[in-house]
Amino acid sequence: MKSDSSFYRKLILFSSVLFLISFLFSRFANQQLVSDYLLSIVPFFFLMSILTRVFTKRKTAKDPRKTLTLYLAASGIKLFLYLIILIAYGLLNRDDAPAFFISFLVFYLIYTFIEVKVELKLSN
Repeated sequence: MKSDSSFYRKLILFSSVLFLISFLFSRFANQQLVSDYLLSIVPFFFLMSILTRVFTKRKTAKDPRKTLTLYLAASGIKLFLYLIILIAYGLLNRDDAPAFFISFLVFYLIYTFIEVKVELKLSN
């Protein structure tokens, strides 16, 4: 349970800092570089991280040996969902798509790196 609260605390702090950076970027950067939905991306990844954590923890409580398998499955499902979101957004908002794609990719990489790093640290 301690690892869960530590994970959530770190995720909240990390997401708050990213949201602040995103907010400042959206206010001061060239508007061609800023997606209309930039400020929605951080809460989206925050919620997806929490949902993934809750799902994997509940499923691995029954059989801890399945932790890696479930984590990889959850990551694959998330990646597929993200691709669907990107394709749908690109088809519906062609003008804003490049800025959105770049923003989404940057946040995807950041959140994936942090999730894996924190998960590895907590599992050791």
